[in-house]
Amino acid sequence: MNTNNENTSNATAIDKREQNAMIRPEPMEQGTYYTPLCDIAETPEAFLFQADLPGAKPDTVDISFENGTLTIQSKVPARQTADTRYVWREYGVGHFYRSFSLSTPVNADGIKAELKNGALSLYVPKAESAKTRKIQIQTS
Repeated sequence: MNTNNENTSNATAIDKREQNAMIRPEPMEQGTYYTPLCDIAETPEAFLFQADLPGAKPDTVDISFENGTLTIQSKVPARQTADTRYVWREYGVGHFYRSFSLSTPVNADGIKAELKNGALSLYVPKAESAKTRKIQIQTS
């Protein structure tokens, strides 16, 4: 039985890629990179991504799709000035980076994105060749 916290990626057409030096975009800035948490749902028509990018603004988010790889990245500015003396600090600031390899053909021109309150929603439509079709049975 699967729970919400279990990884079920082995039963889908999407493979997540962990960040590493080989797949990061160029040029790279020094600093910490965070992997945004992401939920992915699949319908017969599309993949629906929901990723957490706290503090991101639409002009700082870059989404690309190339050679079957969907990439999400953003740079989030600091909430406070560098001289702020924190009593407690849990919120990391820096770059977000995450990429996914999609083995199902998609319609890259139809990808839509919306960022609202730090939550990124992506609609990634499947290519016509990948959509489920109902086959009519003809009788004679």
